[in-house]
Amino acid sequence: MDTISNYASGAGLQDVDLKNLYNWLRNPQENRKHLISLSRYYYSKEGIVTDCYDMFNTLSVLNYSTLWENMQMKKFTTHKKTVDTFFKDIKIKKLIRDTIFSVIQDGTCVWYNRKNKYIQFLTDDQIFIGSMINGKWEVCYDLSYFDKFNNVPEKQAMINSAPEEVTLKAYNEYRRDKSKRYLPLDIKRTQVFKLRGDRNSPYGIPYCVPALSSIIHRDLLEKTEKALADRVINQVIVQKIGTMPSPDGKTGMPVPAPTVNEYHNNLKRILQKKYNTKSTENSSVAPLTVPSFVEIEELKINMTTFPKEIWDRVDRNIYQKLGYSSSINMGGGNGQSFGSSSINIEKIYSILYYIIEDIEEAVNEYLDYLVPSGNFNPRIWISRETILDKKTKFDHAKSLYLEGRGSLRHFVEAAGYSWDHYLSQVKYENEILKLDEILPVHQTSYTQSGKDSGRPEGDNTNENTEQSKGNNGNDTPSPSD
Repeated sequence: MDTISNYASGAGLQDVDLKNLYNWLRNPQENRKHLISLSRYYYSKEGIVTDCYDMFNTLSVLNYSTLWENMQMKKFTTHKKTVDTFFKDIKIKKLIRDTIFSVIQDGTCVWYNRKNKYIQFLTDDQIFIGSMINGKWEVCYDLSYFDKFNNVPEKQAMINSAPEEVTLKAYNEYRRDKSKRYLPLDIKRTQVFKLRGDRNSPYGIPYCVPALSSIIHRDLLEKTEKALADRVINQVIVQKIGTMPSPDGKTGMPVPAPTVNEYHNNLKRILQKKYNTKSTENSSVAPLTVPSFVEIEELKINMTTFPKEIWDRVDRNIYQKLGYSSSINMGGGNGQSFGSSSINIEKIYSILYYIIEDIEEAVNEYLDYLVPSGNFNPRIWISRETILDKKTKFDHAKSLYLEGRGSLRHFVEAAGYSWDHYLSQVKYENEILKLDEILPVHQTSYTQSGKDSGRPEGDNTNENTEQSKGNNGNDTPSPSD
């Protein structure tokens, strides 16, 4: 067992058992709660995991647009307002970003639609997913979740904040009949997102799970070095008491127990006073008088630590098992190059786009219920643009708009602006400030129309031109003729 036990001097080490981890990985579906706890713990503690999760969370720009059919119909305006209000109420961009982070951190994310006003995330302790209905996972609420709340008002408040199907009556029925522990939720309101796992597995696993063994290995190395450092800082003092001379000075006599305890307590009080941060004395020197048969010395500690090669190897293993290049994380590393980082970021894109596709399908399913008429069929599309390829995406949008029939909205959003804010500002400048009249656009090759550019259409002749026309000079055949 790869275990470090608690150090008696108070170094603060915690037991870390890799054997348990290997047992959990044999059946990750059943032990997902342990894996989720480790994922959340190392997101807060391990910088590599923190940066990796944050990159998935912040990489995408998340611009979006809605596709409509039959926009010429009278009811289109009403339905569009309904959809726009829905996106505004659920804070669509924040919802997408939070979903991506939850899937990466926990492996699974479950939505519950609260009357089209809010999308609630259900935690792993609250749900049970066991079966499919028409190819979609049915989510059940685990009523035993409320058992841990002993305070009645607190328990009632938690029930009120749960999905609408969860009531105090349903909970009391479960208390009387344990077979009613899992309460099915409205399948039209729930959505399940997962990372990794086959089609028949209801739950995913956290993104960092393949790297957990290497992360724990590194954790053990850190704790070992900290324990050694703690033993140096908090020095261990050894007091040796021999025999005291007899009255005639010829033989040695054992020191009485009360005297031994007195020497021990005196030394203990001096050391405690030295390390007491509340002491008002500036001097760290404390006098101690002991007889010649008492010896005091420091416990020698071997401060040999792990070589740099071991730390580098463990760090490389963490990066490799996360599928995350150190060149992306900190701009470089052993064996890293621009080409390797480009390949690695493409891998991250593929995982990110996979999650975004699932989010699009889930939102579109809600739109089907929101606009039930088959005439309009609204569909959301979430941009695949990221903060790393904004320049490339903008060049593509520019080419489409200037050289073809590209979308102005696509062009504006590729430049990093909000389409709604941009359109509102343009209307304000043209309709209120009348800037088109006050500050007309300069005539350049980009702003002139075909009629404004090129050779003038009027008769522009001079004396030489007229003489050439009179002599039929333009009719002279060329040498090639």
